[in-house]
Amino acid sequence: MEIIIDECIAKSTRLILKEAGFKIINVEDILEPGVEDELIFEYASNHKIPIITHDRGFGIFHKFSQLKPPTILTIQVLSPHPEAINELLSKFLSQFDLTRPENYGKLIIVSKNKIRIRPK
Repeated sequence: MEIIIDECIAKSTRLILKEAGFKIINVEDILEPGVEDELIFEYASNHKIPIITHDRGFGIFHKFSQLKPPTILTIQVLSPHPEAINELLSKFLSQFDLTRPENYGKLIIVSKNKIRIRPK
């Protein structure tokens, strides 16, 4: 499964996703570096590719866009240290299958204490 990685995601986190079987698509490889989040959202929506990010702003696009949203996985940690993020992501991926069709289009917010899954 392909997944778009926002520019804010650490290289070590990308490796965890590769090990989990995802084909990584870097934002800077498909769009201009520093591109607006709305364009990332539109690209992901049009190509039906999930996004992984730390940016909470994608939740606004998910809720208010007229486009059918892609899956958006937002990882929230107090300290954006890759070690904490990677631990959280590994735990999440061991419990949740992003590749299942019924999980497409959801906003998934993963934090240390809980996982929230929001449909459109």
